[in-house]
Amino acid sequence: MMDGNAIEIRGLSKAFGDTIAVEDVSFAVRPGEIFGFMGHNGAGKTTTIRMLLGLLRPTRGEANVLGHDILRDRLAIRRVSGYLPDDYALPKEMSARRFLRYIGAMFGFAGPPLERRIEELLDMFGLAAVADKRLGNFSSGMTQKVGLAQALLNEPRVLLLDEPTAGLDPLGRQELLELIVRLARNDGVAVLFSTHILSDIERVCERVAILHQGRLIASGDLGDLKHRHRETHMDDLYLSLVKRAV
Repeated sequence: MMDGNAIEIRGLSKAFGDTIAVEDVSFAVRPGEIFGFMGHNGAGKTTTIRMLLGLLRPTRGEANVLGHDILRDRLAIRRVSGYLPDDYALPKEMSARRFLRYIGAMFGFAGPPLERRIEELLDMFGLAAVADKRLGNFSSGMTQKVGLAQALLNEPRVLLLDEPTAGLDPLGRQELLELIVRLARNDGVAVLFSTHILSDIERVCERVAILHQGRLIASGDLGDLKHRHRETHMDDLYLSLVKRAV
């Protein structure tokens, strides 16, 4: 890791033919930090995360995760990272316990250590009582908890969350945000928290990067950005920055 950062992105760009999805994005995330990655749907957040995981090859630029280059060390990055996609779909016929065993097998994780980790996560998310029920019968909140449990199965040092609170009720959002805060503060996990829900960013993040139409329009300390642009609320700051970019 350069300068002690968990994630480093330098000039990252991605084009799909003539369409530029991400252009010249740079920022860094520290260990134990919840870093807000903001922007409306389609701003380029998911594309950036998929490049970090080696699922998309950048057109230009470079990045590393815990010192692993996103082009050369994709498997190493997957071993140290947890990922919750925004369009996460669970196999409806599987139980939560069986699904977590399946994910564990993908990491080469099996036997008593895997079973202990699964029980730990089921307890953490309050899913122990329904662990053997069909995922197809789970509520959206329960489904999101299973998704986050699979992202934590390998005890990652970096957690990439793409719209993790979308579709959750207020209580579910509160529980998930509190869990993310505990992971960062107590376990030193670096969290890249991608969302368009500005109030969630305001509650758990000190530093942010804001994308608009694939371009980075602001980044840095959230308090400093509010002071610099003379705004006190996250919504007002975001709208002000977008208007300036347009």
